[in-house]
Amino acid sequence: MFPTLALGMALLSSSDRAAEARALWADLNATRLSAGLRTLVLEPRLCRIAQAHAEDMVARRYFDHVSPDGIGPFERLTRAGWRYGYAGENLALDVSEEDAERHLLASPAHRENMLEPHYQRVGIAVVATESREVFVEIFSD
Repeated sequence: MFPTLALGMALLSSSDRAAEARALWADLNATRLSAGLRTLVLEPRLCRIAQAHAEDMVARRYFDHVSPDGIGPFERLTRAGWRYGYAGENLALDVSEEDAERHLLASPAHRENMLEPHYQRVGIAVVATESREVFVEIFSD
C-alpha cells in the first residue's frame, strides 16, 4: 500500500521552484564539502527524471520511491537511458527547502545518500502543491 497524499495536493506550477532546487543543491554540496567530499554536478538529465517522478507522485497522489505500477528509481534511470554504477534517491515532502534539507540530514538513510563518496552527479526537482512541496534528489556516479 502506498502512502496517500493529503487533500490539497493539486499540482501547481513548478517553474517557480527552480531557486529552491538550486538552494537544495547548494546545501547538499556544503554538507559534502564539510565532510571532506567533492561537490556534485547538477545534471540536467537527472533533473528531468527527478521532475517527472515528483510530478507523477503529486498527480497520482502517492509518496514513495516506487510508483503504484512498481517502477522504482533504478528502473526510472534505466528507462531514461542513464547508465550508472552507483545510484540513489532521496524524497522529502515539506513546507520549505530549509525544512526539507534539515529533515533529510536528520535521517540516517538520506544522509548516507548525501554523503556517498561514489556519487558525482545529482538531479534535483522541487514541485509545489497547494500545501507543501515535493523534493526529489537523484544521485549517480
